[in-house]
Amino acid sequence: MLNANNLTKAYGDEILFSDLSLNASAGDRIALVGTNGSGKSTLMDILAGETIADRGKVSLKRNCKVAYLKQENYKFENRPLLKEVCQEPEEILGLRKELRDIHELLSNGINKQTQSTLLSRMGKINDHLEIHSQNNAEHKAKMILSGLGFKQVDFGKPINEFSGGWIMRAYLGKILFHEPDLLLLDEPTNHLDLEANLWFEDYLLNFKGAVLVTSHDRAFLNAVATTILAIEDEQVVMQKGNYDEYLISREQVLRTKQATAARTEKQIKKQMKFVERFRSKATKARQVQSRLKSIDKIEKIEIPRATKRVRYSFPEPLRSGNEVIHLENLNKSYGKNVVYKGVDLSLNRGDKVALLGVNGAGKSTILKILAGVLDFDSGGRKLGHNVTTGYYAQHLLELLNPEKTVIQELEEVAGGGLRGVVRNILGGFLFSGDDIHKTISVLSGGEKARVALAKLLLQSSNLLFMDEPTNHLDIESREILIDALNDYQGTLCFITHDRTFIHQVANKILRIEDGRLVVYPGDYSSYLSSTSKMLSEHDSIQQKVSNPSQLSEGKHNRERSTRGYSVNKMRKLNQRIRTIESELENINSEMNNLEKFFTDPKEIDNPEQLANLGLKHETLQKRSKALEKEWEQLSSEIETNIT
Repeated sequence: MLNANNLTKAYGDEILFSDLSLNASAGDRIALVGTNGSGKSTLMDILAGETIADRGKVSLKRNCKVAYLKQENYKFENRPLLKEVCQEPEEILGLRKELRDIHELLSNGINKQTQSTLLSRMGKINDHLEIHSQNNAEHKAKMILSGLGFKQVDFGKPINEFSGGWIMRAYLGKILFHEPDLLLLDEPTNHLDLEANLWFEDYLLNFKGAVLVTSHDRAFLNAVATTILAIEDEQVVMQKGNYDEYLISREQVLRTKQATAARTEKQIKKQMKFVERFRSKATKARQVQSRLKSIDKIEKIEIPRATKRVRYSFPEPLRSGNEVIHLENLNKSYGKNVVYKGVDLSLNRGDKVALLGVNGAGKSTILKILAGVLDFDSGGRKLGHNVTTGYYAQHLLELLNPEKTVIQELEEVAGGGLRGVVRNILGGFLFSGDDIHKTISVLSGGEKARVALAKLLLQSSNLLFMDEPTNHLDIESREILIDALNDYQGTLCFITHDRTFIHQVANKILRIEDGRLVVYPGDYSSYLSSTSKMLSEHDSIQQKVSNPSQLSEGKHNRERSTRGYSVNKMRKLNQRIRTIESELENINSEMNNLEKFFTDPKEIDNPEQLANLGLKHETLQKRSKALEKEWEQLSSEIETNIT
């Protein structure tokens, strides 16, 4: 369906990716992952034909219909939502125009042969249009729009009455309605709430075409992906399975490379040890030269840079009273629309509360009321003893001073005693080296979000409210934020559609249902269990890996090194050393083959196969260590008895 060969793209001296190849067939759901700025959106543009690669070629199957959801620039006329989604595709519009042209030609009097040809073509067009009209377009469009969170009253609203996030949903609904063969989706989950996200997952799982998708939602990637295409530093990795399986494989590859590098270094040291011992002995000159040549042949292994995870402690907030905030008989309406009536709620010190509810349930409204940034009609809101609040929402990114540097933004809120920890805090949020001196104006949306979050945590509030804090953050940045909030000693209340984030942070769930606040003590898993909502969760992959059988290593009865060894004894020692070296060469060759396989695991069908190969590598590694130890002992014996 889609074939891309040896794609390379660079901007100036910065190479985004090189020699990237992929194939997408019907049923494939390929997740494109990588850090912000790695080139994911650029690759999507190339595959969609909107950007040209520096090298390489993209080809599509004949008559393949491609739909591309970008992060912005959605093309709409200002018609009602339902009419926009049901708008006939270019193919159908073209057929209708061709049919009008045929009618005009037939009315002008033409020869019988041409007339017969046109009538045959007209019949085919009519058959195609009849099939199209039988698809019950309006009902189908309403089903898709409802799944994406639109209500019946929205269907007749003009497009320009919706906010940016809802316009993205409308465009997504439009491309799903037209059933393309290939879906290119760049961050489709950014503006979807939890319920819409789950509906969209089910849709993609049943989609018959091919999908290429980028997302920072780990749970979404685990549920949907059949293959991961990862743009990593200096390489592109393609692997079967979901995101967690890719992480397991990447960890295995890294451990293997580290082990190989350590073993290689040890080999070199071992050979050099022999060289240094016998360099001055004429009788060993040939063997010394042989060792030096073998050192030159050893392939040096470069270890890829691991993700930098700086551990830091931001200022501990002032200890509050046990009850940090209380709402009593609270009422809130927007005109005639009553959102809350007679609501009571208390949050306690140490609560980390996730607000859940369908779109429009009032999550943002109650969060803003709790944070003190939205008025209510009647009732009471009372803060507890020693409580200081902080509030995070997307508008905070716009309040950052574009002329200031990253470190200046944080130092602005840091007291004199905190300035020393500002750099550590920035390191924890992935700003290091010269990055801290970048001006806010040149930062990406994700970088600005990290600055705003770090700035908030630096202010020592003991009650935080966060509205979609994971928006604009890639997976790596989300993990950093999760670590920070798990270490946070205050109380937290947040809204997010990222289930991984909810799983790893929340210790209490607040469900909003028909204007009621229902509290579920316990984490997200407990909530799912207690409400019997068996959502498709794949947040953990457990591998049952049995311990490798212990190698039975024979004990070599060796005499302690003494002077005056017989020639026969020395001959046997040298013979054993040569045998060990030969066996080590074979083991190292086999391990190198496995390691090359690990670094490009295209043929690995499942994590279990990868685990078995890992066990084999571990067994060979143990045998290698035992032989190296014996080699050193025998070499030491020989050295002692010839000096």
